[in-house]
Amino acid sequence: MKRLIVILPIFFNANVMANTPVSLSYEQATKLVKAAWKEPARSIDITYYLTVRDDTKPEQELRQIYEEAHEQMYGPKEQLNPYMLKNRERFVQMNVERFLKEQQEGGRKVKYGIRFDANRQRVDKVYASPEKVLDANTPFEMSFIEVTDQNNVSERYVYSRGGKTATRQIINRRAKFENSKIMSFMMMPEARRLRSQLGTCVNGSHAEPYDYYIDQIKYEKLCSNTLDSMSVRIQPDTDEPDANDRIELTFYNVEKEPYAKSIIVCARQDYSRVFYYDVRIAATDQIMLVRRCSNFDSQGFPHNVTIIEYDVEGKVQFQETYKIESVRLNIPLPDEVFEFAPPRDYAVIDFRLPPAEREAAEVMRLKEWLAHEVWTDRLRALVALKQYLRDDPVQLRNIATSMLDDKHPVVRKAASSILDHLGENK
Repeated sequence: MKRLIVILPIFFNANVMANTPVSLSYEQATKLVKAAWKEPARSIDITYYLTVRDDTKPEQELRQIYEEAHEQMYGPKEQLNPYMLKNRERFVQMNVERFLKEQQEGGRKVKYGIRFDANRQRVDKVYASPEKVLDANTPFEMSFIEVTDQNNVSERYVYSRGGKTATRQIINRRAKFENSKIMSFMMMPEARRLRSQLGTCVNGSHAEPYDYYIDQIKYEKLCSNTLDSMSVRIQPDTDEPDANDRIELTFYNVEKEPYAKSIIVCARQDYSRVFYYDVRIAATDQIMLVRRCSNFDSQGFPHNVTIIEYDVEGKVQFQETYKIESVRLNIPLPDEVFEFAPPRDYAVIDFRLPPAEREAAEVMRLKEWLAHEVWTDRLRALVALKQYLRDDPVQLRNIATSMLDDKHPVVRKAASSILDHLGENK
C-alpha cells in the first residue's frame, strides 16, 4: 500500500474567507479532514465473535455462495475428481441447511481470528452448534491464508481441521476477507467519498484508495459550505453535547440533486472515533443502514459493534453483532503464522500441480495411510482410493486384497465390499 499523502492547510486565502459566510470552524474542518485521511492500521491481530441475522438471501443464492466458497478452498469444479465432486455437493447442501436453521434460531454465530498485514492475511474461524458453545477456549476449525510475494504472485492455503485436509493454490486476486470491514471500525465512515470530494488524485490515478491529497481551494469551500458536490453541517450531539459532535453529510450529483445522506456521531476530539453512523435515502430521509460502536480501547478500536440494514419500509433485513475479545494493532506478525505447514495426517491437495500429477501424489499419500495405526484413517484412505482408482481395477483389487487381513472388522468389510463390486463388473 502506498503511503498516505495529506497536506492540511494552515493559512487561508483571506479574501475568500472574508467574503464568504463560514459554516464550519477551522477546527471542525481540520478534524473532519484529518479523520477522512487517517492512515489505516498497518497490521492487526484480532479475535472476535460475530452473530449474523440475514433475511435477504433465498436458498438459491445461498447455494451459489457456498459453491463459490468451495471453489476458493478446493479449486474449480472442472478440476475435481468424482470423489471431490460428491463432497462438494454435500458441503453445499449441509451449509445451506445449517444456515437456514440458524436464521430461524436467531442467527449464525461464528468465532473469528484475523491476522493481517500488507501482503499477508490469515482468517481462522469456527461455527457454533448445539454441541459447541463459542468461548476463548474453542479451537478454530477452518483457516484461510493468503500470501503475496514481491512479484505480486499470491498463494492461498486452506486448512479444514474437521476433514483433515489442506489445499494450496495460486490465485489471481486476493479475497476480501473480514479484515476490510474490521479495519473500518476505527475509521471515519464516508472517508473514501470525503477524500474524493475534498482531494485531488495523485498523478490523476485512482489506483489506491488513499491516493488523494487535500485540495486547498476545496478545503476553503468546505469551511464556507460552498462545495457544489456536498454540504456539511456539524453541531453538538443531543445526547452528549459536551463530548460529541453530530455531522450531517449530504452529497449532490451534477444536477445538484441530493443522492446520498448520512449522519455521524463522533468524539469531538477525534472524528474517527465514531459511536453512531447511518446511511439514508436523500429524497425521503429513510434510514437504510445503521452502525453503532462502543467500548473503545486506548488504540481507538471499539469492542462492541452492531450493523443493521433496513429495507425501504424500515424493516430489518440484515444484522451483524461483533463482540471483540482482543485486538492488537501495528505489531509484527510472525512468519510462521502464514506458512503452509499442515500436520502429517492431513490430506494435501496441491492445485499448483497439473490434475494428473496432483491425483498421483494423493494416491501415493493414501497408500501410505493404509498402514496408519488408527483404523478410521485406514478406512478413509481405502474408501478414497476406491474413487481415485476407479479406472485402474487391477491396482484397486490388489489394494483391497491386501486389506482383507486388517486388524479392524470394519476395514476388512470395506475391502471385501470393494472386491465384490469389482467382481460384479468383470
